[in-house]
Amino acid sequence: MVILQETTQFTDGVNGNHIYIFKSKPEGRSATAVAYLPRGTDKVIKFRTPIKLDLKGRTFSKVD
Repeated sequence: MVILQETTQFTDGVNGNHIYIFKSKPEGRSATAVAYLPRGTDKVIKFRTPIKLDLKGRTFSKVD
């Protein structure tokens, strides 16, 4: 499992950067997320089935 904080600079001001939990280190253009922590909360939300995230144009940093 890899935990990454999204650091993408959105121009619309609507989207927020969440913390995502991935099965493995994202490589290439997509990654499989198993859960996420919405911005401003402390509750992890687990997906019923892992979802594929398109990483094009998105940036992330590792959470220690």
